[in-house]
Amino acid sequence: MRYALRNKLGTLFGHRMLNTVALASFLGSIIALLLFAVDSRQLLGVSVWEKPLKFLISAAFYAATFSWLYTYVEKARGLASKMGNTIAIMLTVELFVIVGMASVGSNSHFNVSTPLNIALWSLMAMAISIVWVATFMLSVGLWNSRRMSPDLRIAVRWSIGLGLAGMGVAFTMTPPQPQQVLPENWIGYAGAHTVGAADGGPGLPFFGWSTEAGDLRISHFLGLHALQVLPFVAISLSLLIANYFVRRAIITGVAAGYALLIVFTYVQALFGETIVQPSTLIFLAAVFIIAVITSGMTLFWSRIEIDPNAFSPK
Repeated sequence: MRYALRNKLGTLFGHRMLNTVALASFLGSIIALLLFAVDSRQLLGVSVWEKPLKFLISAAFYAATFSWLYTYVEKARGLASKMGNTIAIMLTVELFVIVGMASVGSNSHFNVSTPLNIALWSLMAMAISIVWVATFMLSVGLWNSRRMSPDLRIAVRWSIGLGLAGMGVAFTMTPPQPQQVLPENWIGYAGAHTVGAADGGPGLPFFGWSTEAGDLRISHFLGLHALQVLPFVAISLSLLIANYFVRRAIITGVAAGYALLIVFTYVQALFGETIVQPSTLIFLAAVFIIAVITSGMTLFWSRIEIDPNAFSPK
C-alpha cells in the first residue's frame, strides 16, 4: 500500500529534489507556526517568525507546483531536470538565510547594516535571480507540451508568464529609497516594499500588506501564485464544463483579468495607495478593466456555437 501510494505520488509529482524541498518547507512551516505562537520577539512590529512562515509556505507551493509541471515536460527533459535541481538548491539557500536571520532576531531583507548582512542579502538576491532563470529554462519544455490538454496548456502558459512577472516585481523593491540614504535617516536598510511610508507600519493580518501606503508585495504575491490559481481554474473547468471553447473563453478571460489585477495592484502601490483605500481614479480604472474583460468574454461567447450540454459535468 505504501509503495503504491509512493508510486502514485511519484507519477503526479515527478521531480525528486523539488519534492524534497516541498516536503521540507511544509514541515518547516509547521515548526515556524509553533515558534510564531510561542516566541514573543518582534521585528518591525510583527513576530520574527512571520516572514519565515510565509516564505516556507510559498516555497512549498512553488516546489510542488514545478515538480508537478515537470511531469508534463516533453522536450529537453534532461535540461528541465537540471533546472529543477537548481531551483531546489537556490530555494534552500534563500530559506536558510531567512530562517537563520529570524532565529537571531534580525531582518534578512534589505539589511545592509554590517558586512555579514550585506553578504547574506547579496546571497539571497543571487539565489532568487538564479531561480528566475531556472524557472524560465524549465518552462521552455512546457510551452508546447502535448502531454497537457489544450486548455490546461493555455492556463500554464499564462501562469508561467505571470509567475515570472510577479517574481520580477521583487527586484523593483531592492533600490534604496531616497529617504533611506539621508544621513539623518540611515538605519542600515536599503530597499523597501512599502511606497509612501516606512516598512513595518500597520498592515493586513498575516500578509502584512500596508493599510496606510502602497505595498509592492501584493502584485508580487498575485503574480507568483498565478502558478497555482490558473492551472486550478483549468482543471476545475475540465471537470465541470464539456465544451472546450467555453472552457478556453473562461480560462482566457480569468487569466487576462488576473494579469490586469497584477498591473492594477502594482501601479496602485507605485502611487503610494493602500489596497484597502483606493482613490477614485484607481477605482474607476478597476471598473473599466472589469467592463472590458466582461465585454470581451461576452463577444467571444456570442461567436461560438455552444453545445446544449456545454455546462454538463464531464
